[in-house]
Amino acid sequence: MVSDQSSTVGADPRFTRSRRAIADALTDLMLRTQSCPSVSALAEAAGIHRATFYNHFDSIEEVAVYVIAEDFRALRTLDLSDRQMGADPTTVALATLNAMLDSLRQRRNLFLLASTWQSPSGLPGIGDLLLDQVRSLRRDFGGGERESGARHSLEDIYTASGVAGVFSAAVGGSLDGEPEEIAVRLYTLLPEWIRQPPESLTT
Repeated sequence: MVSDQSSTVGADPRFTRSRRAIADALTDLMLRTQSCPSVSALAEAAGIHRATFYNHFDSIEEVAVYVIAEDFRALRTLDLSDRQMGADPTTVALATLNAMLDSLRQRRNLFLLASTWQSPSGLPGIGDLLLDQVRSLRRDFGGGERESGARHSLEDIYTASGVAGVFSAAVGGSLDGEPEEIAVRLYTLLPEWIRQPPESLTT
């Protein structure tokens, strides 16, 4: 996933402010100019030195992944909270998938930029981001605890790749259909342990 610094550095308010400033500046520049800025232009817009940028990210593409990751983390937190409060898992999952798609469409240029990032996992940036989300859900939900680690890994990659493909087609305009219909298609790609997590989540 997006490079993480040590917890000590990450806890530093200055580090957090700089990282947030970079992310916000990229979001604003991409919205206003509809094009990818240089590192120098992004650093200037964020009010930091160019060298400081590289203390946080290796590339502009990685910043785009970070912005989308933050959106997805917020949605995952809401999803988990709704499930714990007893909401119907299917309704929650469909609403979350719909919200993810809406977020990506609003940030289309950022999504396209993030999708060009080659992550350490070998998946394109957005695929790696979704793989991280699936693995987080597995930890939250305890998905398939009795199955082997290799099977988990394969299933997680398959799920992330399938969802990334549908998102790419939907955001890129090659997939027709209302957002709710696309959310249903995405839902069918999810493993059973995400669609119907253990009862312990709702107690």
